[in-house]
Amino acid sequence: MKILIPFACFILLAVLLISGTIYVKQLMVQASETKEQETDQVKETQKENLKSRVTLEEEFTVLKAHKTEKKPLNEKFNGIVPTHVTIPSIDVNASIEQVGLLDNGEMAAPSTEDGVAWFEPGSKPGVKGNAVLAGHVDSKTGPAVFYHLKDLEKGDEIKIKDKQGTTLTFVVKQKKSYPRDNAPLNEIFGYSKGRHLNLITCTGTFDRSEGTHQERLVVYTELKEEENKQLENKAQPPATPTNVKISGHLLTWYAVREGNIIGYRIYKKQSGGTFMHIGSISEYERKNFVDKNTSNAHYYVTAVNEYGEESAPSSIAK
Repeated sequence: MKILIPFACFILLAVLLISGTIYVKQLMVQASETKEQETDQVKETQKENLKSRVTLEEEFTVLKAHKTEKKPLNEKFNGIVPTHVTIPSIDVNASIEQVGLLDNGEMAAPSTEDGVAWFEPGSKPGVKGNAVLAGHVDSKTGPAVFYHLKDLEKGDEIKIKDKQGTTLTFVVKQKKSYPRDNAPLNEIFGYSKGRHLNLITCTGTFDRSEGTHQERLVVYTELKEEENKQLENKAQPPATPTNVKISGHLLTWYAVREGNIIGYRIYKKQSGGTFMHIGSISEYERKNFVDKNTSNAHYYVTAVNEYGEESAPSSIAK
């Protein structure tokens, strides 16, 4: 005879998610305030000088090798909005819905026993931090979508994708069970330098007096190494041009030896002391720029990669 198990398990799980969300929001606010304080004059100058640009392709003549559909020019990776999850080793193939908080302050549960919920107020999968997916372990009619989550082993893969078809692969690192009222919020929702996806469900003995399972199972995963390297390379600004010199009316510099550089920007010091962007050179062109008015002029050069990331300014040439 089947045991009737209500959804109280997931409701109590929501308390964990809500507490973690508050913690994550606090971290996000602190990080945002710190970032604003670190803005310097050079970055502000570049922002003002370049804000009228529409695309990198309009600024530089970009070779075909740099043009890809999966990595659009001038677009940074900000994670994905997941719509589907597959876990081959435990035969999970489920849709993902976005959930938030109900009016009573609890996290909304997946609308079906076979569906998975992504906590939308938290991190997006693929960005640095901890994204969270949650699903039922069972229902009134029997096993639910995460019934076999406990069977996952280190190295198993979890694939999620968005409606555009972008797919991310996460690899299981470990799994842990915690008492339902004593899960470590820092490990699940706290600051992380990695790109993590944490899967949560109920586990352990069903406590009839409380109407829920006694423990919570958390499967910790991290973005697959190859994909993580691609995103890390994309997020890093390019190296700074070197050997910048002015000779007569000709400014020259050495090329940056990175595969995804698409061009260089030239800046000149104005009478007010700020530097103004005065020209751009595509990566395959000669690394020089002609300025007919070089009297008492100061210049610096930056490199730009295919993702729109700009290097730090070079040394000043004068």
